[in-house]
Amino acid sequence: MLPTSPVSDVTQLAILHLRQELDRLEEILVADSPRVPLSGRVLVNEQMIFAQLDHIRHNLPALVLEAEQVLQQREQILRHAQTQAQQIVLQAEQQAARLLDQHVILQQAQQEAQRLRTQVQQECAALRQSTVAELQHLRQQTQEELARQRQQAEAERQQLIQGAQTYAHQVLTLLEQVLGENLQRVQQGRQQLQQRQP
Repeated sequence: MLPTSPVSDVTQLAILHLRQELDRLEEILVADSPRVPLSGRVLVNEQMIFAQLDHIRHNLPALVLEAEQVLQQREQILRHAQTQAQQIVLQAEQQAARLLDQHVILQQAQQEAQRLRTQVQQECAALRQSTVAELQHLRQQTQEELARQRQQAEAERQQLIQGAQTYAHQVLTLLEQVLGENLQRVQQGRQQLQQRQP
């Protein structure tokens, strides 16, 4: 969860103004509209209601609209990071399959790749949930806070990619070591056979 910033005086004033306009809309609907006898209903002036709604739309704080745009951009960045991380895992699996010809080692590599895929999906899901939870905070933050959110989303994307690359490197290094040990055993076996020949 990202820390919240104090709501600026300008934002508080905009929120107060919006509440006043909504109160005015309620007043038009309830207080200023005559009631229909014996029905529990009221007659409303459509022109006044539409005029008030247009006035509210015109005066919506720009900060709220920009916060929604930043949230959408962050979602796109996270989806892109998830796609890149999954592509890296897929490439690592394909390269490992080409290098391995022993069933046991191949099975271990597939299990480890599945574990990494699950971990990446969980991290991306957690980030997405965190992003949704932060929407209320983003609507109250200043332009400086919005810029910081963009930078943090980029850092998270880089961290996901770097983590996937690091893991892929570790898997391939382990496979290289195992294959090297097997090759050494084969060479030792050949030497023993040569030594036994008359």
